[in-house]
Amino acid sequence: MLKKDSNIFEKINKYLTKKGHEMCLSIYLKDYNSNNIYIRFDYVSKLSVYKIVWVDLNFLDEKHLEDYISMQMVTKFLSLKIVEKMTEKEYENSYSYNDEIIGDRVEILSYFQNIHEYIFDRFLPLELDFLIDPLAMIFSYLPRSMEVFLNEIFAKFDHQEDKYNYLKPIKFDLFKDDLNKLFDYNLRQAGEKDFQNDKVSFLEKIDNRYVAIVDGKTVSLVIIELIDDEHILMWCNCKCDTYCKHICSVIKAIRNKKFNNFYKVSYTGQEKSLLDKVTVGNFYLCFGVDGDKILLITSQGTIFPAHIMHKNKCVFEVIEDDDDCSLSKYLKELSE
Repeated sequence: MLKKDSNIFEKINKYLTKKGHEMCLSIYLKDYNSNNIYIRFDYVSKLSVYKIVWVDLNFLDEKHLEDYISMQMVTKFLSLKIVEKMTEKEYENSYSYNDEIIGDRVEILSYFQNIHEYIFDRFLPLELDFLIDPLAMIFSYLPRSMEVFLNEIFAKFDHQEDKYNYLKPIKFDLFKDDLNKLFDYNLRQAGEKDFQNDKVSFLEKIDNRYVAIVDGKTVSLVIIELIDDEHILMWCNCKCDTYCKHICSVIKAIRNKKFNNFYKVSYTGQEKSLLDKVTVGNFYLCFGVDGDKILLITSQGTIFPAHIMHKNKCVFEVIEDDDDCSLSKYLKELSE
């Protein structure tokens, strides 16, 4: 991750100053969804115009800055609007840090009137609503792919925080914290019920991940990843876009030590494309079969049904089975 005190900012400023740029506003998306984007709203006095400048710091060659710095002239109308919004009144510095968030920091530096800083994590605070219009106008000149950042930054104003918080690391003690922090009453009750009814059919810790299968009308794959001592990342392949009952039931199973290891199988066929799709070292996680297909879990966290037979030959070998050797027996029957 690029550090704020890196001299790359000085090099960019030196390069743009030689071009006649005077910085009026800068926006630094620091480790935001693993991206580092530096954006500026500059005044070029020789041309009497304002320009938007942006640099993707993740893919920057400092020796050839001119090839990596993009800029676009802003229309006079929008330029005046941005200046007007930023100079309507004297806004105080604002620092809104959230120690539950990893990365996703936005650092805004304004040179209008006096120098001011506005720093926040992930979402623009409601009290900084005066920044909405200037940010929207500036982002309108950036590549459309950057709209995803702006939409997320504005999430508090659209009441969409849960949508963006999902699939992000959160500060949560997997073994001690109150489940009410993540799940409303109905979801928690549903998760408790699934746990009590033994719906968590497979649960195993592999390296820094808990991988689980929860049975229901459809099979749900849950992955809980330990990011560090305080943060975890939780995900389920169901259609919910927030923490669901399946995740709740898996947390309950982890806390009650209700583990049931996956089958482990190796691939003995020659179709290399399968190895590209599914890789967990020298073996593959498996949670059963469905007709003529064996149900594997990919390293990307998806369920991959693979054909068991190829040219009338079983192309999987069981490395780790259950106590009844049920998978081995099934594969043997198919081969006979």
